[in-house]
Amino acid sequence: MIRESIFNILGGSTAGGRVLDLFAGSGSLGIEAISRGAGEAHFVDSARRCAEMIERNARSLGISDVCKIVRQDALEFVRAWRGGPFDIVFMDPPFLSGRVEETLGAFDGSGLVSDRTVVIVRIHWREHPGIPPAFQIARQRKFGDSVVLFLKTPGWGAAK
Repeated sequence: MIRESIFNILGGSTAGGRVLDLFAGSGSLGIEAISRGAGEAHFVDSARRCAEMIERNARSLGISDVCKIVRQDALEFVRAWRGGPFDIVFMDPPFLSGRVEETLGAFDGSGLVSDRTVVIVRIHWREHPGIPPAFQIARQRKFGDSVVLFLKTPGWGAAK
């Protein structure tokens, strides 16, 4: 239900885009983005089990050629990234882990986001992470224990 709602809100904005799925888990968000026309997806999770599952799913769905799977801590990945911006970034860290604020803060200067990037963060309703000034909450939806934040940069849409 949450995944479907996220993609209904995004509409066709995944078409041809570059997607990053941080704290990827099963990779369902990145895989869904590819099924809706994303050109490539990067999946980042520190758990070997998750990386192997994403790899198996990508192979079985015939999408391995547009998937890049990285077994690494999400914060370390963000700090080391130098490969250009993504169009959509999904963040689904473990609930109540405190990882949202620090990870979003590391986006500044990483080259991960541009004025056209949408960052979608799923948190527990009890979490209240500080949102760095580089982002604004464009939309917020509650689903049971989850809250999904749609973040954009203050200059969103300015770059062409």
